[in-house]
Amino acid sequence: MSIVRYAMALIVGTLVLLVLGFILYAMVFTGFFAANAEPGAGAVAKDPPDMLFIYLSELILAALLCVVIGCWAGVSGMVAGFRTGAVFGFLLSLSISMMFYGTVNYMNLQATLFDVVLTTVRVAVAGAVIGLVLRRKRPAGSPAAVSG
Repeated sequence: MSIVRYAMALIVGTLVLLVLGFILYAMVFTGFFAANAEPGAGAVAKDPPDMLFIYLSELILAALLCVVIGCWAGVSGMVAGFRTGAVFGFLLSLSISMMFYGTVNYMNLQATLFDVVLTTVRVAVAGAVIGLVLRRKRPAGSPAAVSG
């Protein structure tokens, strides 16, 4: 994987995660999460949030996706990136969410599981974009490869 393609995939993946996160969490489902917060959850939330650490978090997640998609899974293309991102995002989010649910009074179980769904969608879409940027080019004269 060339460093230029990796950097492009990293930037685009980070932007997808940030934009989808803002749309889903700050615009569309903000009321749902507020309604399903545990009593006292507002006391632990930063207002306003520290955006630098949110940006860094999404950058790190995009970097991890680039490594998983481009190096470890060795997949290529948008569909394969979406699938890999969905599985990776689901398992990572489920693991972290279950740990938080078991240790912190922040959200009820319904909101915790819904957060897993939203995170899976975000990471799957970012994985599709990263897979598209990192796709391998076919050698000249080779038959078209089946996408996926």
